[in-house]
Amino acid sequence: MPSPEAGEPERVDIRCADGVNLAAAFGEPTEGHARGTIVLAHAMFARRSEFERPAGAGLVQLLRRRGYRTIAFDFRGHGESGAPASAGGDWSYDDLVRLDLPAVVAAARDRSEGGKVLVVGHSLGGHAALAAQGLGLLAADGIVLCAVNVWLRELERSPLRWLEKRALTALMREVTERRGYFPARALRQGSDDEARSYIEDICVPVETGRWMSRDGRDDYRAAVGKVVVPVVSIASDGDRLFCHPDAARRFLSLCRGKVHFAHVRASDDGGKAPGHMELVTSTRARRVFGEALDWLERS
Repeated sequence: MPSPEAGEPERVDIRCADGVNLAAAFGEPTEGHARGTIVLAHAMFARRSEFERPAGAGLVQLLRRRGYRTIAFDFRGHGESGAPASAGGDWSYDDLVRLDLPAVVAAARDRSEGGKVLVVGHSLGGHAALAAQGLGLLAADGIVLCAVNVWLRELERSPLRWLEKRALTALMREVTERRGYFPARALRQGSDDEARSYIEDICVPVETGRWMSRDGRDDYRAAVGKVVVPVVSIASDGDRLFCHPDAARRFLSLCRGKVHFAHVRASDDGGKAPGHMELVTSTRARRVFGEALDWLERS
């Protein structure tokens, strides 16, 4: 494996149980022996490059400087991982929970040299990781949630925010049914479009109050209650709707193990707290992120 000083992280393909290849990049610590291995799982409408923003100061760089080996990957249909939704690619939420994350975490374990394997999940990447961990499909030693909750009525105490979530969900479903996929790029909602099956899946918790697999075999909400590894959740006051801190805190409380909530009330320079994507793609909350890692390392 090339050292980070010698060039870019190593680009590899990780093969899932159903034969799908996921594009990933392995990066070694900038110096010294790795203190652990961290898998970075991105948000929906996004790809692994979100963890490289801003250039030279992304979470990948922060973690490598902190002494971690990193594995950032593209979920299927995103980035370099197979056909995008706009070209006929289709995948479900279950595919990400049952196939993608288990394959990547297993690859991380193979490279871990016996050290701890952690998952940093942003939005989608976080709740999918918790679901997979609770189902026994992952063997992570700890999880960092960045702007993570699931849109369930029981987790949203604000009637106004719930009305907004229902309206946005209905609009997303309607657009997807008309186009055959969700055109996030054309609507300037992100770098990657989403598949019809996936959009259908994430609408169900809002519409029915149930967060389960398509086949009814797995109850994801119940699975989160079986997570016993340490989990730290980071949420920002600047994230008014997608993951309000109150909803993030209530979601975190579903876990059975040791948990810690890191509340971003302002940016590191004292300015406005970062929004849903900015929590990861800007440097405005790096201090809180570092404190969250400190807690996880002590746990």
